[in-house]
Amino acid sequence: MTYKINFEANPAPEDIQVLGDGIIEYAVQRKNHKPMAFFAFFIRDENNKIQGGCNCAMLYGCLYIDSLWLTESLRHQKWGTQLMSSAEKYGKEQGCTFACVNTMDWEALDFYKKLNYKIEFERHGFEKNSVFYFLRKELIN
Repeated sequence: MTYKINFEANPAPEDIQVLGDGIIEYAVQRKNHKPMAFFAFFIRDENNKIQGGCNCAMLYGCLYIDSLWLTESLRHQKWGTQLMSSAEKYGKEQGCTFACVNTMDWEALDFYKKLNYKIEFERHGFEKNSVFYFLRKELIN
């Protein structure tokens, strides 16, 4: 059998899923971990159009908030706080003991700090002197 590496811009979600499924299978084999689980909360308008939301993953006791976004008109109205609270509540119900999120210095660092997320690590070297922050919050006290 021959193999080759192919570059694909904007790969199909089902192709990316093959990679995730392989990681999940390996985690079960090696550590008997529960499979990773993915979920999202969305804010939709009366036309069912997404105006904001967050998507998350639960992996090995960690709630990972991958993306949090709100349309400009919904910002500074507590929608982001409600989304984070919903995700954290669901994560705790599913047995997650901590949550983590990443953000750039020009994005939502202060927002996450207000929600009691603590900087765990920062990475420098990005364009225009941007800093990438890794934050963590304990869900079980």
